[in-house]
Order: sequence, then structure tokens, then C-alpha cells
Amino acid sequence: MMKFKINKKYIAAVLTLIFCLSTLSCGRNEAMKASPEDTVFTFAGENISLGEVYLYANTVKEDYEATYGKDVWNIDVSVAKDSSVNMEDVTRKDIIEDIIHVKLLALKANEYKCALTEEEAGKVASQTDAFYSMLTDEQIRTMDLSYDMIQSVMQENAIAKKVYDLIISDAGIEVSDEDARETTFYDLYFECYTVASSGDVTKLSEDEREAQYERALQAYNTLINPIESSYNDGTSDSNPNSTNIEGLAEYYGLHNSSYYTMTPSEIEGIYGKDIMTSLYNLDDGSYSLVTESEYGYHIFYMKALTDREATDKRKNELIVSKRRQYIESHYSEWQKEADPKFSYEDSVDFDVYDSIIFN
Repeated sequence: MMKFKINKKYIAAVLTLIFCLSTLSCGRNEAMKASPEDTVFTFAGENISLGEVYLYANTVKEDYEATYGKDVWNIDVSVAKDSSVNMEDVTRKDIIEDIIHVKLLALKANEYKCALTEEEAGKVASQTDAFYSMLTDEQIRTMDLSYDMIQSVMQENAIAKKVYDLIISDAGIEVSDEDARETTFYDLYFECYTVASSGDVTKLSEDEREAQYERALQAYNTLINPIESSYNDGTSDSNPNSTNIEGLAEYYGLHNSSYYTMTPSEIEGIYGKDIMTSLYNLDDGSYSLVTESEYGYHIFYMKALTDREATDKRKNELIVSKRRQYIESHYSEWQKEADPKFSYEDSVDFDVYDSIIFN
């Protein structure tokens, strides 16, 4: 079994709102076999067939294998600190939970006054035509996949998406630049310790530490004085900028110097609160003074206090996370109303479900 791990957050991102099922590709996967006319589980009085579960499972299977390869089902998934489960096991459970979420959203359609327009219904019909035409005879036979069943699932997903969009829109979930901020800076780092090949760490002596400090001061003076300076790599630069600081890192042999993109909390966790505060007092394109930490001396170049691309990406991730948390609180309450006795462990017929082969 593979020993590396995938964080469960990725799985949640793929599975959340799988009512994008209306765009799934069935492929021509012959690995998933099952007997027809079987029920995987019953929820709120509705029998959920093996064929319906297959539609969801096949979508997830193709997505994961495209991302991680066909051996993905032997990977361990990190679900908590020092805790992991097999990828197939956690995915099977999440698929059932996600089907239930779609059912719960669809059950709320009348309450939220959601119905498919004629145009939306026509789009679902077209998507059903395209999807059904891609199925093999083997898939249709073993999974008992009828055209009407596939269209019904797609219609239900389309309705669920409309309900979801309305709920999320009403929630007004937003994330500010400040909350999502990612900062990009360069750390010209004069370390004050050595690491042996055995991994043992040895702090520098006071004299050696003082020598590192003098080197850091020299580098700082080079950065802030707009005079032409040459490095042992043959480059020269008359302006204090990011190229200059990278050249200095090479000149002084500072192999642990690099650009970093971090959130304020990440910076504080690595460098401490004082350095984090001083960094956020810098302007874009400016340098810090020689700054001491428990690990050595640093000169920071502030490339972007708010890295636009990284901040926008994190903002989107935070919005997705907040939306997931918000809607999941609804799912919990709705499930108590719709089918309070349902549980994955007790309500799923695993003899039937295991007929869908992932590995």
C-alpha cells in the first residue's frame, strides 16, 4: 500500500456540490460491475439504486484517477493529526453523504420556490442524451441504467444547484482582502547554526554569530546604497531590487534564502510576532533593517504586501470553505427532519455497494 497521504480537504472540494453531475463524463469503464435492481440505501422513504450511486461513483473515480493515477485507491487519506484512512473507504462514505445532500436540497425546492425553466429542462435533456449515448451496453446492463433514471438524476442535480445557489446568495458570504491576504517577500537569511549530515544542529559560537552579523550589515549597505556592485557570478546591478538581493544571496552562499508567500499567521508562526509586525510596516519594494531571530539574521525584501494573485486564490478558497460550512449546517438540520435514523454504517447495504469496484 502506498504510504503518502492526501488531505481530506481535497476530497471534500471534489465531492461538494457534485450536482455538477450534469456535466459528468461516463467514460468507458468496464471495471465497475454489479447486479441490476439492487438498492444501496433508503433515504426519506426513497430507495437509492445501485445505478444511481454508480453515476456519482464513476464521476469521482474518473476525477481522482485523472489527478492521482489509477493507484489512488491504495493511498492513505489524512483525516486528522496522526490519523488516516484508506482512500477508497473515505470516498465511498463521502459519495453517499453527497447523494444525501443533493436529495435534501431537492426536497427544499418548493420551500425556496425553485423549479427548472423550460430552457434549463431542455439543457438537462440534451446533457442526458449526450451522456446516455456514451454508455456501453455492459454499463447499461450491469448497472440497470435507463435513460429515464439518468435524466431524473440530472434534473434532481439541476434543482439542487438552484436551491444551493439561492441559499448561498442569501447568506451573503464574503471574504475581505485583509482576511485573505497573502504576502510575498524575500528572506536574505544569514543562519547562525550548522546542520551535520546526521541531522544534528549546532549553534554558532558568539564570535561566529558576530561574523554573520557583520556580513548581514555589509549586505544591507550594498542593498540600500545605489552604487554598482559586482558579485562572484559576474552579474552587476546599480539598483537595489529583488535581482540585487538574489545576487547577494548567491554571493554570500546563503542557500536558505528564498522568496516566500505567506499569510500573516504563517509569518508569525515561523518568525514570531515582532518580525511579522515589522514586515507589515514595510512598503512594497522596500527592505527591512538587519533583523535578528533565534535562527540568525535576516534582511527582508517586501515584494508585495498584498500579493494580488495569491490573495485572490486564497479568497476563493476561503469563500468555498465558508460556503461549505454554512450549507453543511443546513444539511445537519434537514437530515434530522427528513430521515433522523439514517446513518452510513447502519443504513447502507454494503453487500450491494461493494459491487461497485474502485480498485
